[in-house]
Amino acid sequence: MEYLILANMGFFAALTPGPDIFYVIRQGLCKGRVCAFLAVAGILTGNIVYLSLVGIGLGSFGHNPFFQMIVGVVGGIYLLRIAKAVYNEKVHIEKSCDNYKKFDIYKEALLLNLSNPKAMIFFAVVITPFMSKNIMLSLVSLYAGISTAFVTAAYFSSKLDIEERIMNIVNKISSGLFLFFALSLFYTAYKALLVLWS
Repeated sequence: MEYLILANMGFFAALTPGPDIFYVIRQGLCKGRVCAFLAVAGILTGNIVYLSLVGIGLGSFGHNPFFQMIVGVVGGIYLLRIAKAVYNEKVHIEKSCDNYKKFDIYKEALLLNLSNPKAMIFFAVVITPFMSKNIMLSLVSLYAGISTAFVTAAYFSSKLDIEERIMNIVNKISSGLFLFFALSLFYTAYKALLVLWS
């Protein structure tokens, strides 16, 4: 029962607004199912990295102010880059990945996920109560919930049929959201810097 609760927590946490889920939905809306699932693969690979670190006991490393400052700055810059690219992109709906470098979508999604240190902190906090139980089963349950959420988002977003004009508006909104997440990471880096100076 506890592992089912953990899986549900992972599912709903993954569906909350954030750069990862917006990236997957945008790929599905604009480029179709294949590109959406490539994005999911990249993000889930990043989650494996984070969950592995938590599993071997490095979750507390994410609370280190120096780590938070470095990753906040690097992650913020990366998200700014994505925000600019999305803002400037003119959508031509092509429900296929033939015209896109598939590895680039996977790599961009992976880097997007790894640029967010809050993910590892979230995993560490959620998993902590289960440390005295079966840690491997806890990690697998959480990962199953997260995977289900991203696969669901990729599938349904790729089924929607939206005009290019609407997608260009979605791009502008997405760009604004990525900018917000970038500023959030910069703020995290700033708070970490204050801790280091104190």
